[in-house]
Amino acid sequence: MKKNYMIGNTHFDPVWLWRWDEAMSSITATFRSALQRMEEFPDFIYSFATPPVFEWIRKTDPELFEKIKTRVAEGRWELGEGWWLQPDCYTGLGESYVRQGLYGQRYLREQFGRMADTVFNIDSFGHSPMLPQILAKSRLPYYVLCRPEGRHIPLEKPLFRWVSPDGSSVLAYRDDQPYRNNLGEELDHLREVDEDRLMVYGVTDHGGAPTIEAIREIASRENAVFSTLHRFFSTRDTDYRVEKELVTGDFGVYANHPAVKRQNRRGEYALLNAEKATLLAGRNATETLGNAWRDLLFNQFHDILGGACIKEAYEDAMHLYGRAIAAAGEEMHFALQAITNRIGMPGKNPENVWNIVLWNLNTAPFAGEVEAEVQWVHEFPWYDKGILLEDGEGNRYPCQIIREKSVIPRFRSRFLFRAEVPALGYKAFKLIQTGEEIAKKPVADPFTMTLPGYIVKISPETGEMESITNRKTGKSLPGRVLTPRAFADEGDTWAFNVTSYGAAAEPFTFKGLRVVESGDLRTILKADWGFRDSLLTLYYVLYEKEDYLDLRYRVNWNEKHLVLKLLTDLADSAHRTAVPYGGVNRGESATDLPVGGWIETDGFTLLTDGVFAYNLVDGVLGLTLLRSPIYGDLRIGELDPDADYDILSQGITEGEVRLHLSPVTPPELLSERFLNPPVVLCEACHGGDLPDTAGYFALETPGAAVTALKYAEEGEDVILRGVELLGKAQTLAFTFGGRRYETPVGPCEIFTLRLAGDSLRAVDMLEE
Repeated sequence: MKKNYMIGNTHFDPVWLWRWDEAMSSITATFRSALQRMEEFPDFIYSFATPPVFEWIRKTDPELFEKIKTRVAEGRWELGEGWWLQPDCYTGLGESYVRQGLYGQRYLREQFGRMADTVFNIDSFGHSPMLPQILAKSRLPYYVLCRPEGRHIPLEKPLFRWVSPDGSSVLAYRDDQPYRNNLGEELDHLREVDEDRLMVYGVTDHGGAPTIEAIREIASRENAVFSTLHRFFSTRDTDYRVEKELVTGDFGVYANHPAVKRQNRRGEYALLNAEKATLLAGRNATETLGNAWRDLLFNQFHDILGGACIKEAYEDAMHLYGRAIAAAGEEMHFALQAITNRIGMPGKNPENVWNIVLWNLNTAPFAGEVEAEVQWVHEFPWYDKGILLEDGEGNRYPCQIIREKSVIPRFRSRFLFRAEVPALGYKAFKLIQTGEEIAKKPVADPFTMTLPGYIVKISPETGEMESITNRKTGKSLPGRVLTPRAFADEGDTWAFNVTSYGAAAEPFTFKGLRVVESGDLRTILKADWGFRDSLLTLYYVLYEKEDYLDLRYRVNWNEKHLVLKLLTDLADSAHRTAVPYGGVNRGESATDLPVGGWIETDGFTLLTDGVFAYNLVDGVLGLTLLRSPIYGDLRIGELDPDADYDILSQGITEGEVRLHLSPVTPPELLSERFLNPPVVLCEACHGGDLPDTAGYFALETPGAAVTALKYAEEGEDVILRGVELLGKAQTLAFTFGGRRYETPVGPCEIFTLRLAGDSLRAVDMLEE
């Protein structure tokens, strides 16, 4: 007789339709009930392990926590969730999912003396294709999921070997009907199947242990056994392989609440920058930054990052992001300033009043446009004329004076210049007051802009970009380029009740185009549109010395049940898009799909800092800027026409899209440069023992990226992590700390290396 391996569990949302403090009270009662069930039923086993939830208990009820530890030691309480919690698996950078395992497994070992071997990720809304590699290298060989259900992605069997592009794999099980209401009926049905099954039972979402009724039902059945996830997985294997991403068709979570998604991305780069900066400065801040990472990882919970929580929960989320970003920012700036204090500045008083130091905290060189701002009044005479930068070798850099952030003329100056900065390094420039009067560069026709790299034509009737032509290749984009359009969106928060967006709404009403900035380095055109009760502004940012242009958007949205997109016509629907620690080839999809920092097509590469979802229908790519469903709407019943519901993404939404006019391989490096530009320090003139330009890292392997460089969690060794991007075996060669290292890496491999002096060794993602 085939058996059902029964996993007693509480699927618990620490934040969802409630705030975290209410959840803390609920889970306390749940754990007491689970321990009581163990006393009543000696065969009952419970599976739960979410470190931040355990921390609530440890801090508020130490006696209860000790009882849990006792049951874990006995094997009656399984630590069945090896990550920090159940996150959104697409929005974060790849490094976030490494840290889910690193901090989750470390916590379990520190508090319980053992680690998990399973990630129980039953409620997340999709699973990116690089996850099997991340799981396997975090000592997590087993994975349990629910979504996407069979109606979205059919699978031949619930048990499968899930394989990443590098060949790493985990044994996975999809239970797409967890937490059954009628166990007896399900167990009767088991007699009709020809293989053992894993069945999750218990109470879901707000807490609640498995019930006495359910436990008694299981105990009365010959074809059911109280089990652990480990017991089920460790006794089986399968030849059935799944080698693809698992994306749900319930697409709302990929587009919801871009503000929280954008803040998450800001926090990830803040922490990665702080780790590199403190390493360079010899300031080991592992504990402080580890705590900040844990704050950020909590906010990556799938309902928070998926925009599925109530409005009030996002106040808490933004506060928590603030704590993490502030802690990271402090450590980064303390470290950078400590080094900058030792740099011999190229400027000398009294000829030069300020120096500008650019810190590039990426491990690839930076080249591009940078903005900086300096102070005059109270320290120097008022000034509003031209500025020139000069490096230590006498090379000069023209500056375009732009509007300062304040509106007090001559008090401060802000300027734009183009610079190159070494990888993981800095470059200092002295500031020279030219005394030249500032004159705007005339723009003859803002509707036809001819730049050295491209020609942009804008419709005088609609304000939309009609065409962009690459002057180097003569190739033009085939039609609409980042054109704003709204579509009906009758979906609930998750889009559970729809399969796609609806018909296009009326066009936006063009209000005018004007030049708001012009100079020798860039021109900015501002286009305004009205739409019902909303206002959309697009800034076309056109560069004289770059092969890309930027589109900044600012929308004051006051609509509901609509989605706002930017549309671009494609010559070919085939494209490749970012996923955490990799990329995936896709085709057309009427539903929104998740996207990381880039989309690559045959004609161009798009980089985004605030777009996390898109669709592609009939050759038209639609970047989703926002959607405006009701907060927390499961649409179980009819909506009350008289109710005043809270609507997602009303108010101001901002972001930026960068359009490269030809594909650049690998696009990951472009995206990193766009999303993580240099840190700008304004510095006085002083001497020092360090040169005015230095790079501390040099990567010789162009088809690889190094993403994390940090102190080890224990000790003073250095941890370096990166990924092979071209899908081929290579020799990774790099220089760091005055030493050159070489090591082989496999196709699409996420590598983790531990450096100790001349020693380099490959370790897993737990740094062991």
